[in-house]
Amino acid sequence: MRWRSAARLVPALALAAGLLAPAPAAAAPALVDAVLAAVDAAPVTAGDVALARALGLFGFTPSSPAPIVAADVERLIRARLVVDEAERLDIVIGDAELEAAWRALAERHGGGAALDARLARSAVEPAWARRMLRDHLRHERFAELRFRAFVFVLEEEVSAALGPGEHPAEARDRARERLRSETAERGLAEWVEEAARRAQIRRLLPPEAVVPWPWSMPPP
Repeated sequence: MRWRSAARLVPALALAAGLLAPAPAAAAPALVDAVLAAVDAAPVTAGDVALARALGLFGFTPSSPAPIVAADVERLIRARLVVDEAERLDIVIGDAELEAAWRALAERHGGGAALDARLARSAVEPAWARRMLRDHLRHERFAELRFRAFVFVLEEEVSAALGPGEHPAEARDRARERLRSETAERGLAEWVEEAARRAQIRRLLPPEAVVPWPWSMPPP
């Protein structure tokens, strides 16, 4: 499954080499996208990476429209592996859950009208953004069901993490939650490493290359 059907796809090196410059700010956003990787033949494009970064999905922190680097692409490759497994396991995100998540996302971007306007300025179809958000929710659900739900933190581990002395219940709860998250994240990372060895992955962006931010939509 791909996140979008691009109007035009170009090799990653064309953008990285500066052969396709971003459109001027006054111009309409160009429907040109660069394929940066492929996971089991499904493309990962510069637009996919930029949209995930701008919306803060798959562990990205919303950031300035700086050029895309290989580490950004690698994060989305790994997200794609998790989403593909969630689909194979038939992990479903219902429409009501997606709508609630979309409203929460819109609030972080100044409200629904503001988010719609920003997507339109960059020629980003709302359906593309919603598909990616649904897959982000699948990613999170897989991590919860496959790893986090099976993490049990002992009281001795909480005490060791906090150190000597008495600690209030709230501090113990925070430490317990942090230990659960760290353990689940390690389990997910190990699973992703194994999945990457099994998958057919093509990385088309050289490690030191960069690709210009593909359109005008900045993060909030």
